[in-house]
Amino acid sequence: MSPRSLAPFLAPASVAVIGASRSPLKVGGSVVANLRSAGFAGRVIPVNSRADTVQGLPAVPSLLDVTGAVDLAVITVPAADVLAALKQCVAKGVGGAVVISAGFRESAGEGVRREAELREWLRDQPIRVLGPNCLGWIRPTRRLNLTFAPGMPDPGGIAFISHSGALAVAILDWARDRRVGFSLFASLGNQADLNESDLLEAVAADPETRVIACYLEGVADGPRFLEALRGAAALKPVVLLKAGRSPEGARAVSSHTGALAGSDRAFDAVVRQAGALRVDTVEELFDLARGLATQPLPRGRRLVVVTNGGGLGIVSADAARAAGLRMEPLSEPVRRRLAEGLPATASPGNPVDLVGDADARRYSHALDSLGPDSADALLVLLTPQAATDAAGVARTIAGATRGWPIPVVAAFVGGARVAPGVRALEEVGIPCYAFPEPAVRTLAGMARLAERRGRVAGPPAAPVDLAAARTWRAGLGSGDERQLGMPALAPLLTAYGIRCVAGRVARNAEDAAAAAESIRFPVALKIVSPDITHKTEAGGVVLGLRDARAVREAAARVLARVAVTRPTAVIHGILVEPMAPAGKEILVGGVRDAQFGPLVMVGFGGIYVEIFADTAARLAPVSPDDALVMLDELKVAPLLRGVRGEPPVDRAAVAAIISRFAQLLVDLPEIEEIEINPLMAGPDGAVAVDARARLGR
Repeated sequence: MSPRSLAPFLAPASVAVIGASRSPLKVGGSVVANLRSAGFAGRVIPVNSRADTVQGLPAVPSLLDVTGAVDLAVITVPAADVLAALKQCVAKGVGGAVVISAGFRESAGEGVRREAELREWLRDQPIRVLGPNCLGWIRPTRRLNLTFAPGMPDPGGIAFISHSGALAVAILDWARDRRVGFSLFASLGNQADLNESDLLEAVAADPETRVIACYLEGVADGPRFLEALRGAAALKPVVLLKAGRSPEGARAVSSHTGALAGSDRAFDAVVRQAGALRVDTVEELFDLARGLATQPLPRGRRLVVVTNGGGLGIVSADAARAAGLRMEPLSEPVRRRLAEGLPATASPGNPVDLVGDADARRYSHALDSLGPDSADALLVLLTPQAATDAAGVARTIAGATRGWPIPVVAAFVGGARVAPGVRALEEVGIPCYAFPEPAVRTLAGMARLAERRGRVAGPPAAPVDLAAARTWRAGLGSGDERQLGMPALAPLLTAYGIRCVAGRVARNAEDAAAAAESIRFPVALKIVSPDITHKTEAGGVVLGLRDARAVREAAARVLARVAVTRPTAVIHGILVEPMAPAGKEILVGGVRDAQFGPLVMVGFGGIYVEIFADTAARLAPVSPDDALVMLDELKVAPLLRGVRGEPPVDRAAVAAIISRFAQLLVDLPEIEEIEINPLMAGPDGAVAVDARARLGR
């Protein structure tokens, strides 16, 4: 969909309000009142079948009675009359419509049928429709307020897209008090036509928009959303808050990977891979949006803090460490320059503590001494002391840092005594926060976003033996959904360059002993059953057996034990494998997300994977470079690099396996779920010790 299709919404010359009321207290009347009070320069046409004038404007009984063109319509009539109103819009040649009217699927019953009829009709129509059941649309630079919420936000660089009208109303009220400006403010409602992807594409191409902020409750079309988000994030910073992190949204699946996945993990992967950023709270969403709208992205994670209160500096340092920013010592030349203009009680470290009686001149000296090369981001703190001139300090900060290529934010902590300084900073585009922690979180979020947007996807995985993979699949034949274990999966994994521990399936204890002698000691025994996911819990695993007698006895015990613990399970035998070389246990898993497709997860492996839940996720395909980043995201990442004299894992080999594993999911869509657990990784490479998969029909 081309962003040009939203031109009637972005720059209309004429707006018709269908269902306009003479009372500004009614929805149809409030839209007319908002257009008039905001100062919309275009033509406003009230449509009211029972009035000649509406709020001082000449009205028409029907849209078809309007003389001249109509660019955009706002529909506020009862739900039962919406479709007829839209048909008039099409007949009149109206390019877009905002349907505020409620009474559709959100009201159940007849509303569900009504919305289904509306969606079916819209499919072949030239008009673009926002809603129904939405708050509306605001374009501040055009003085265009097509909502029933009073007041017009200031023009600015933030485009806000919301699935919630109630949240949008609250944000409008909040933004007016804090002078937060918007390029666009849109409530999507039920999305019978326009959805979040359409709006992302439009604001990405909008020259008035500097940063895109979204509140989402779901995604209409997963692949298209990824494409739209990736395109938008390549051009502008995108920050998203998505509701619904709860585990109730996860699918019921059989593997560790499935238990740890779920649609929310897939959404996280989409946001990360697109180069956008997800936040957890509404406060974070707009804290970040304010910073991104007015400040450049940081070049790295080095933070310098300037303060007139030691306590605030300590709080900032703690927050910086927790957020992943680095507060490094200042260089000796910078420390000398600072010391020349500071009292002996001040500290030229980092934080730079100017002490409580610091005035604007002392702040000016500190900022001039630091300069923009001392850090990747600057935080200036102020707390009201006896002689503090908050406005004077604010003007000094603005003047001293004008033109700096790094982000500068402030936290003026206090009430009425710092309020003039807060206003002075916000007026010149320096975000000022109430406390140090949100300021630090904002800078940390900006740093993460800069890293993601600057990351270039590496080359794809090395070629795989796709012909062998297809031969493997053909050999399975067709049939109902099935579970596969390591013996069946080993040829497939080998075709994708994933080395597997060579094992044999034995039918009974005697066969197991014979198989062990033909492999090499020591060996491991594992029960083979499509009905047993967690073999250890069922007593189906024995390790480190060193002779045939031990194997025979252990195999007999395993078969007897499993018969008791899993009496209804189908048992295909016992897998006899050589003991894997020592190394770190890693899980590599994949599930097919219903919205976004194949999702690859990497994490701490072995039997405790669900307890530690230490995983990183991406949508397939995944390049080896991306796989290395996934390994770095794990809490066990230091163990993979080697600690306390242990040799490091061959991370490049593991990354190549992850990449080829992801390609396997792309190539074989019938695989619903698959995991290698554990993949035993060491300094000389990695080997798959166990695996399982679930095939769809």
